[in-house]
Amino acid sequence: MIVQLSLLSIALLLLWFPRQWMRFGFKVFELPSLPPPPPSDDSVPNTRDLRDISLKSKKEFVKLRNWIDLFRALAGGFAIWMGAFEVIPGEAKTIGTQVFAMQCAILVISIFIQTVRFTQGNFTLVAPVFFLLGLSFSLIGWQAALFACVAVWIINRVLGSPSAFLFVFAALEGAFGLMLRRVSLSMMLLAIFLAIFPVIISAMTNRRLVRINKPQKKQRKRSE
Repeated sequence: MIVQLSLLSIALLLLWFPRQWMRFGFKVFELPSLPPPPPSDDSVPNTRDLRDISLKSKKEFVKLRNWIDLFRALAGGFAIWMGAFEVIPGEAKTIGTQVFAMQCAILVISIFIQTVRFTQGNFTLVAPVFFLLGLSFSLIGWQAALFACVAVWIINRVLGSPSAFLFVFAALEGAFGLMLRRVSLSMMLLAIFLAIFPVIISAMTNRRLVRINKPQKKQRKRSE
């Protein structure tokens, strides 16, 4: 087995870099802030908006960090599977199994890092949606991943939570992976597991899996 340490280091940096660290540093651009809503008539809609945890495509697609998540997961995933580890022909099958186990562990850790966020002694669970979308291209092939990504956003119109989004995306990965049959069964099962892994963490910790919602923070500050 040959390990490309330089490529592995880059892959780990891309996959294990916590998304919340992107908040530190300078801002590339800043959208103009909207004026605060009237306190009387809009109080009920604001309350509903705070309780709404569904993913809105119009809001999610314009976030720069979402696209950074997608492309770094895509690049890091291909680096892990295509170049970081090389099994020499003729080596024992156990070597290949060990390499596959290491690759799986790296990806599981990456999903955990992107899902769990520690702030002020507490933690919240955030659905790494775009990160998982990018990772799917290296797991089930670009054709199956593309179909799954497009289909899940179409179906998302009737989904009410990030957990439901990830469940549907995992099912679509399995469906398109079986139809196209471009990867092994183990890779497809790994993709399905990674997609629902944040939901498993949510169930084990009894905490709701939510999306990033900056407007929610602003509304709380106004109410205070």
